[in-house]
Amino acid sequence: MDRIAFLISDLSMQQMVHTILDTYKEKLEQHHFIIDVEIIDFPNLVAQAHALVEKGTKVIITTSGAHQILTKAIDSIPILCLYSSTNDALYALRAIAPNYKKIHLLLNENFMFNREACPPELSEKIVFYPRYSLDKTHLELLERVRQIPVTADTAIVGCPLLPQIANPSQMPIYSIKPSESTMLSVLLYAQELLSFKEKDNQQLSMMSSILSHVTDGIILYSTGGTISHLNKRAADFLGVSATTKNIRDIFPDWVEGNKPSFHETIIRRPPYTLIANSDFFLMDSSSHYIMTLRDVTELQRLEKNIRYKLTKTGMTASHHFDDIKTVDGNMKKVIQRAATMAEYNAPILIQGESGTGKELFAQSIHNASDRRNGPFVAINCAALTTDLLESELFGYVSGSFTGARKEGKAGLFEMAHKGTIFLDEINSMAPSIQSKLLRVLETKQVMRLGSDYVIPLDIRIISAGNADLIASVEAGEFRRDLYFRINTLRLNLPPLNDRPDDILYLFTHFVETLSHQKCHLSPALKKVLVQHNWWGNIRELHSVALRYFIFGDTLDKSYDALFDVADQNKKDALLDTASLTLNMKHLEVTIQQILIEELQEKGYSQKDIAKLLNVSRQTIFNKMRP
Repeated sequence: MDRIAFLISDLSMQQMVHTILDTYKEKLEQHHFIIDVEIIDFPNLVAQAHALVEKGTKVIITTSGAHQILTKAIDSIPILCLYSSTNDALYALRAIAPNYKKIHLLLNENFMFNREACPPELSEKIVFYPRYSLDKTHLELLERVRQIPVTADTAIVGCPLLPQIANPSQMPIYSIKPSESTMLSVLLYAQELLSFKEKDNQQLSMMSSILSHVTDGIILYSTGGTISHLNKRAADFLGVSATTKNIRDIFPDWVEGNKPSFHETIIRRPPYTLIANSDFFLMDSSSHYIMTLRDVTELQRLEKNIRYKLTKTGMTASHHFDDIKTVDGNMKKVIQRAATMAEYNAPILIQGESGTGKELFAQSIHNASDRRNGPFVAINCAALTTDLLESELFGYVSGSFTGARKEGKAGLFEMAHKGTIFLDEINSMAPSIQSKLLRVLETKQVMRLGSDYVIPLDIRIISAGNADLIASVEAGEFRRDLYFRINTLRLNLPPLNDRPDDILYLFTHFVETLSHQKCHLSPALKKVLVQHNWWGNIRELHSVALRYFIFGDTLDKSYDALFDVADQNKKDALLDTASLTLNMKHLEVTIQQILIEELQEKGYSQKDIAKLLNVSRQTIFNKMRP
């Protein structure tokens, strides 16, 4: 019988292995392997491993530090690593954190740890060190341990082999151990790896079935990148077929060699964020590679929920730039400008009249940015009183004020961590809150009301105003320094009255969306729509379109019933008799519209009309839209 050996660090891990062997006894015995479990004798680790090979061991499963040493010393059999995850580290750190003021974290290069997942209250206790390697010597690691100041409230946390290497020590040393599920997964893989050498295609299919239930993605490939196995989890993670033949079909830049091509490599395949690691080994004089893929997206989401006690309800952006409909040339330039802004993490100020689509643009910018998988938090600063706005933005701790929740409350800035916060109508914000907002922008930290500690933030701020902020600054109503902070990038949205080509286009679009059929507008209705003063902008236009969809056949030819205050909503006359000045922009649009309609009625083609008016055919097409 073939042998598989566990080389682990201590008695607790030995007990974990025995528990797995007892729990899954029937399943494991189906493979007819002998499984040995030995505790590492660190000074004699290599000799210990060679003895196992001479005994007939075909695969050695060991901890991350020992794996670094043995892969350099033994190339006759596969050496599989028991990787520990960020979740394993957080579990170990949280268990001891209440007992110590300082925790020194020493991790080797094989260890996968996402530092950003560590909550602030834990991170502030941890002293992080550069990763070390044991493939040459352990003396560097030992020297690091010796240099740590010895105090009663200090502990050391590291990989499973660290307590042996640093023994004896004047400080407590805790190890981060892989989970039982990881041990089982690696054991199952080791068994199937051996079966792969001995069994036919039927047995290979059996391996695929088992590995499909492993939580990690696993890809086994050989010289030239030929894939011999890709489990279902890996296929789902990467969005590829389980029958993919070559690793270069997934990673075109893969380079063959005797060193890992992937080492804690972050791969983003929405909705997954993956950490990829690969290893190289020889089997029957042939080169083979094994890659593991671990999903950290779920862990990050869980950590965020624990930290802030949030739900995702109302914290998402549903709109994209494709949702912004326009045929206006200037508006298209605004969209292009916004798309460029989305690539950068600088604050953005969006200015425009009410109803011009400021939040639509804010959501689109968020979804086009690297923060698209994070929360999108929006708040109307004008909708809340000053006191309520302050508590909503910054949060509060228990007992901060009368009526406060017993458990406290996370503020919107905290909720927007790793995402975007949208502050609408920021011009209405009280000066007292303006000063606190300025500090948040400068320090990238927030402090809850009633609290004495700060919370670090990673957010993007998009602000919007429906008034002239410069005028507010000059009037002393808005802080000058805050204005320049939020106005790093500026986006001005034109009102609908300045986009005459969009009036009929959007109206038709709204009606067709409601009716699910082609819409044909009468010349009288077109004239009324073009001449109307759209003081409510797109929001008003949508309401008018809805009324037309509902009451269209019953309306009189004046269409006054479509508008809220018909007599007051008409655009300024072409000639202002009081000042004897011409509204040239409106005059030009109106004359063009009249000429196009008359030429169309006389049978002129779009090409002929465009030539006569010296404009593009697209312009004529837009103005002739039904």
